[in-house]
Amino acid sequence: MNVLHRIAALTAIFSLTLLCMGMGDFGDTEIVKKIPRPDRPFTVTIVDDTDTSFMVSDFSVEGLTLVPVQMGKANMSIDFAKVKTVTLFEQDSKLAATVVLNDGSTKQVTMSPRTMFFGRTTWGLMRLKAGDIKAIHF
Repeated sequence: MNVLHRIAALTAIFSLTLLCMGMGDFGDTEIVKKIPRPDRPFTVTIVDDTDTSFMVSDFSVEGLTLVPVQMGKANMSIDFAKVKTVTLFEQDSKLAATVVLNDGSTKQVTMSPRTMFFGRTTWGLMRLKAGDIKAIHF
């Protein structure tokens, strides 16, 4: 019986050791190591939700130069080349956006707060969720 207790204890210790070794990193280190190459070059000014403003080149949504939005039930993509500004704000637990186009017209749309924008600043690479952005000026 004493041998069975030792085997059970060693098995438990060994199992716990393996579990602890696998737990190393619990999350993303938040280091942006690379960004997708955009299909066209765009430079924008971003204002985040802390009112911090910065210039971003090679700006894209996962390599595409389109603003992904929803209008009603339809998913749409607005070409960066047609956009003057995008202003984002929370509205009824959604991320609402006012898109001002170069022709002066305005579109009221929604956007997923998890949409990921990428770009390059003068000091490094950038990744920013739509939910953390207040405005994008093209």
